[in-house]
Amino acid sequence: MAKIEFDGFEDYRKQLLKLGTSIEGVIRYAVYDAAGMVADSIKANTPIESGSLQNSIALTGFRNEDGYIYTKVVFDGYDGRGVPNALKARVLESGSSKRKKHPFIRPAFNRVKSAAEFSIENKLNEKMNELMKGS
Repeated sequence: MAKIEFDGFEDYRKQLLKLGTSIEGVIRYAVYDAAGMVADSIKANTPIESGSLQNSIALTGFRNEDGYIYTKVVFDGYDGRGVPNALKARVLESGSSKRKKHPFIRPAFNRVKSAAEFSIENKLNEKMNELMKGS
C-alpha cells in the first residue's frame, strides 16, 4: 500500500477555514466595484432630458438569499412633479402606449458587462490571495 506524506496540512486547513468565514465580505467587495461600474454606465447613458433621473441612480444594500449575494441598481425617489423615477425609467426603457421606447439601461449594461465580470474575477482573486497568504 502506498504512503502519502503531506507537510503543512494544518496550516492549509487554517487558511481554508479563514477563507470560509471571510468569503461573504470578499464577495461583497468584488460585487460592489462591478455594480458601481454598471451604475456609472447607466448614468452616462441616461437621456439628458431626464436630469433628475440621472441623479436618482443608486445601489441598494447587499442581500444574501440562499448564498446568492447581490445588489441592485435602482432609480430612487421622485421627480419635481411627484412621478416615481423608477416609473420614468421603465417608460423610457420599454415605452408605453403614448411614448416610443428609448432603451438606455440594457445597452449601458451590455457595454460594461464583460468589464464588470473581469473586475469581479480580479477582485475575488486578489482578496482570496491576500487572505490565504495572511494566515
